[in-house]
Amino acid sequence: MILKKTNIRFPLVATLVTLLAIVVLVKLGFWQLERAEQKRQLFSDYEQQQLKGEASEFSQLHQISPKTDRFRYVQMSGEFVPKPVFLLDNQIEEGTVGYQVIALFQPQAMSENYVPVNMGWLPAPASRQELPEVELPTGKHDLTGFLYFPSDNQFVNNTYETDLADNKIRVQEFQPHAIAKQLGMSLTDYTFLLESPEAMGWQRDWQPQVMSPEKHQGYAVQWFSLAVACLVIFLFAVIKLNKQPKKEETR
Repeated sequence: MILKKTNIRFPLVATLVTLLAIVVLVKLGFWQLERAEQKRQLFSDYEQQQLKGEASEFSQLHQISPKTDRFRYVQMSGEFVPKPVFLLDNQIEEGTVGYQVIALFQPQAMSENYVPVNMGWLPAPASRQELPEVELPTGKHDLTGFLYFPSDNQFVNNTYETDLADNKIRVQEFQPHAIAKQLGMSLTDYTFLLESPEAMGWQRDWQPQVMSPEKHQGYAVQWFSLAVACLVIFLFAVIKLNKQPKKEETR
């Protein structure tokens, strides 16, 4: 079917498909720009908290929110729960595959929920069938670190494996809400990135593990370029369509 409101003819189906494709591609481009701005704010929050020298007292924090407390520098006192221990899978340090160890901590200021504490990275055993040995500190400890709110990835947040012998749980992503629901535990919706005592835990060098704003901008450019390409191809097709009758008339 051909649309002909003027002397220029437009193929109906191709026109609708092209318009739909351009709208979708442009929306994807603006979505990537929005994500880039969110990541800039994320890195800005992290840098600002790094500059603060004094840690907030955990007992003084009442309503902790990702909007106001992301990467907040905090001090808390309490004890580690001996089990379970979570092993965050596929964590790479200097080319070596390993795990980040996440243990549950019971702060004195909070009796109803455990705080998951990321204690750092350790290398994985040679065999996938083995899990690393993990020994947690006992007794009361004073910890300082940063509050971290994991992003919600619906594709992997239900994936975990349990070593029943030692109560070590291997997870592809640590999602507190999903873990709490599946294992019947009460956890905070944030984790605690351990900074000190330095001798406690394992290797750690905290920084936001997210795609950089520059990569999001690069993807935005790609989506916008595809939209322009669709428009150019459509215009060439329309020009060719409208030239065809003229050739036939000259014969």
